[in-house]
Order: sequence, then C-alpha cells, then structure tokens
Amino acid sequence: TCTRHPACRLFRVWHTAIAVRSPTRDRRAVVVDPMDALLVAALPLLDAASDTLGAPSHWPRYATRTFGALAAVTGLLSIAQMAAASGKPTKVKDSDANTNVGEFRLFQSSYLVVYLTVMLADWLQGTNMYTLYAGYDMPIGTLFLTGFTSSAVFGTFLGLYVDKYGRKAGCIVFCVLEIIINSLEHFPNLWLLLLGRILGGISTSLLFSAFESWMVTEHRKRKFPDEWLASTYSYSSIGNGLVAILAGVLAQVAADAYGDIGPFRLAIALTVLTLVFVCFWKENYGEQETGDAGGAFGMAWREICNKREIALLGGVNAFFEGAMYTFVFMWVPTIFRVAPESPPPPIGLIFSCFMICITLGGMVFTPLLKMVRGVYHSRRSRVPYILTAPPTANRQPIEAPNQLWATVWTKRAMSPIW
Repeated sequence: TCTRHPACRLFRVWHTAIAVRSPTRDRRAVVVDPMDALLVAALPLLDAASDTLGAPSHWPRYATRTFGALAAVTGLLSIAQMAAASGKPTKVKDSDANTNVGEFRLFQSSYLVVYLTVMLADWLQGTNMYTLYAGYDMPIGTLFLTGFTSSAVFGTFLGLYVDKYGRKAGCIVFCVLEIIINSLEHFPNLWLLLLGRILGGISTSLLFSAFESWMVTEHRKRKFPDEWLASTYSYSSIGNGLVAILAGVLAQVAADAYGDIGPFRLAIALTVLTLVFVCFWKENYGEQETGDAGGAFGMAWREICNKREIALLGGVNAFFEGAMYTFVFMWVPTIFRVAPESPPPPIGLIFSCFMICITLGGMVFTPLLKMVRGVYHSRRSRVPYILTAPPTANRQPIEAPNQLWATVWTKRAMSPIW
C-alpha cells in the first residue's frame, strides 16, 4: 500500500499487472495508471515468447513474465550501447599491428572457453544449495558459515602457493576439489557436508587466483601487448554475466528433472569438461622470490595499518560483501515465505532474474557515472571522490576505481529487491 517510495510503487504496478484480476470488480471505479496499462498490454507478448522458447507449463507466470521483461530491457540497452559504440574508431598502435592478431584470438578463445565453463559450473551450485540442505534437515547457517570462514582463511595465502607450484596445477586441483565437493552433496551426512564446505572455501580461493593469473602470465610470455589484456577481461566479464543468467535457467531445468541435487550433477559434468581442457595448457609460475605466507601476510597487514586509503577501501569492500552474502543466505527462505505455495517458486529462474539485474546495473553504470560527475563538476568543478585522504603537501585525494562505482550503483539498484 506504500506509494511514497519509487520501488514500492513499481512493485505495486508490476504486481497488479501479473496478478489475476477479479471479474467482479467494478471497472467504472478503477483509475487506470498509464504504466499499469502498458505492462498489462505487454503480458500477452511475454507469455507468447516464453511459450515459444519452451518454458515448462508448471513455471509460474509471475516468474516467466519478470524474466522476459528484464531480458527484453537488457536486450534493448545492449542494442543501444552497441549502436552508440559502432561509430567510434578503434586506435591501433604500430607495435600492435606487427603482432599476430590471429594467434592472440586463438589464445583468448581457448582461455575464455575454460573460464566461462568453470564459472557456469560454479554458478550452478549457488541456486539450490539452500533448498538441498533444507531437504536434508541440516543446520544451514552452520554449513554456510563454515564455507565463508574457510574461504576467508585459505584465501589469504593460497595464491602464494599457486605462484610457487604452478597456476596450471592450481587449476587442476580446483577441478578435482569441485568434483569431490559436488559428489559429497549427494550424501545427507553433516560431517561430509561440512568437509565439502571446507573444501569449497579452498576451491573458491583457487578459482579467483589460479585461472586469471595463468592467463596474464601466458599472455605476457607470448609477447602480446599488455593493452590487449583489457579485451580479455572485457569478454570475461560480459561472458560471466551471461553464463550466470544461463546457470539459473539450466539449474531450474535440472532441478525439475532430478530434484535439488540436479544442478550439482550438471556442475560435475561441466567441471570434468574443464579439467580436460586445462590438461592441454602450458604450466607457468609466479615470482620465485615470493617468500613465506606469514611474511606476505605481515607485509599486507603493515600496509593496511600504515595507509589509511587502503584500510578504507578494504572496509568499504568488506561491508558491501557482507551485505551481499547476507542476501545470498536469506533470499531463498524469503522467497518461500512471500511466494505462493502452489506452484512452488522456481528458484533457478528467480536467480536468473537477479543476475539480469546485475547485468543491468553494469549497463547503466557508465551513464550514471557521467551524470554524477557532471553534477559534481557543475557544483564543485572537480571529479567526485568516494574515498578521500586528508589533503597534504604529499598526499592528494584518491579517486575511487570504476569497479567500486559499479559495485555501489549495482547494489543500490538491487536494494529494493533485497
């Protein structure tokens, strides 16, 4: 009933559009909202699109309509951005022109196939984990907390050993651990599940250290220009968003066929495929003078204590990550409390809707950043700063990185849903 907040009004309009209207309502007393009428007119198109694409009949309309509407908006924004970027010329340096572009594209493709496959397998595990543990009647909070704690502990030093013993070896260890973890999910035994969560913390640390570091080192060993790394990172980011959306749909199909364990079985198959691809990689290593983990941790701690900017940046990121993981833990039981019991809410499809929202956040980030910078320029005649240190003769304000801006805007945009 709230009409003060834009998010509440949008939810009311969308709920009115997807709800089944009462045939006995006095239509003469209804004041039709233009936005309401537009959404109602679009419903037949959304239903026809979902039926054409083969959406199962037991998927509720509120989920398929929301997914279709978000996908349509994302597609329109993508087309608009591509049209805006098509007229911009691409600058090529003389040193880049002498490099074999075809060889680079082959290397880039081989990495992206592995990276996107392994990310798809990783996303598949996040959709039905809560419902799986609830079906086993296990202490869900304990299992989630064990996984988060394991990742925090092993993530502080595991990257050093990946550099020392090889990035390819780290990727292989990750694949083996993931196969073991997803196999343990089949057993409704607390101790086996706790072991899986501990191993999951290790594998998460490897996922975000071994694969990317292997790509960067191999890129430079083959003497490709460093400027081309931006292309690989861009395709990785875009592809990761797309496979996250795809993971929700595939997880829902697998859950319909095999129950809550279905997405984990699909993740095993994809991880085995990734392991086969990684075996054809060449090994590379990091700096040999990495030292021990204790020394590196001590050096990092001194940097945090001595540089206020680093401490502030770490604190901001930690609080945002804490909010995100709180949402990861709470969104499934919240959906089950507010959604109709029959048919049951399609968790995988709702997960895909969240992933589309993150993609939309990335798309609107640049226009919003330009808009905010324009406001700051007009009012204060300088670029905006998120994190600032006290200005002194030797220390100027530190401009926040674009990734932090994207994180702020994306999570603020999704906060009404959270």
